[in-house]
Amino acid sequence: MPTELRASDIASFLGASLDGNDVSVSGVESLYDATAEDFAFSRYDDPEELARSAAGLLICPESTPELDRALIRHPDPKLGFVKAAREFFADPIEETTIHPSAVVEDGAELGDRCYVGAQAYIGDAVTLGDDCRIHAGTTLGEPGFGFARDETDRPLRQPHLGEIVIGDDVEIGANSSVDRAAFSETVIGDGSVLSAQVHIAHQVFVGENVSMAYGAGVSGSTEIGDRVVVQPHVAVAGHLTVGDDAELGIGSTVLDDVDAGTTVVGSPARPIRR
Repeated sequence: MPTELRASDIASFLGASLDGNDVSVSGVESLYDATAEDFAFSRYDDPEELARSAAGLLICPESTPELDRALIRHPDPKLGFVKAAREFFADPIEETTIHPSAVVEDGAELGDRCYVGAQAYIGDAVTLGDDCRIHAGTTLGEPGFGFARDETDRPLRQPHLGEIVIGDDVEIGANSSVDRAAFSETVIGDGSVLSAQVHIAHQVFVGENVSMAYGAGVSGSTEIGDRVVVQPHVAVAGHLTVGDDAELGIGSTVLDDVDAGTTVVGSPARPIRR
């Protein structure tokens, strides 16, 4: 991470123009907590809102008027800020790092440049791709919730003999859990991100670039398509299909298949028109 960075370096990296002085910045901060040494972003183009910030360099909407401030205009200020922060201000993981309190069972396979946090558990049937982040307290590879009731109505556990396959550049937040499949695989696709306290049951397939917010749960054998957005505290029943680019609204109970590109909300969840 650099101790000092020129505004022109950030603008050049983003393919954007710099208005104002080529100031130096040494950190990133939120809009209203930033100092003159910080780089921040704003979704506002209102000069009065921007005047409340002391940030030395701001990345703002393209519609922002000229100000007595170093500005980088960008069509998506948050995206530009995140890209620059990742490039210039984050310490990259150079090699796979496992916290001393984490447990990684023999037989687990971890890719390059992975991070496994404190008290995390990775079972012997788990394969992690490259550049994955598994945060504190998360459990990967315990048996799923699969039972059959006998003649006396007692639930008998089904053996879970499958695996978990997690793609590249996947992040799973603290105290989440991903269950081992009964057969075949539980899958989380490349680029997907799960927040804290998310549960993925046995034999679920999560596609690529999915985002799943805190408290969400997906029941067994459900398929989540690519680029799906799952908001907080969503419950998805088992054996369903959620199509690509769908969105599951906050607190929804999803009991039926969801078509691609559809937004559903409510309990039970129903499609809405934007």
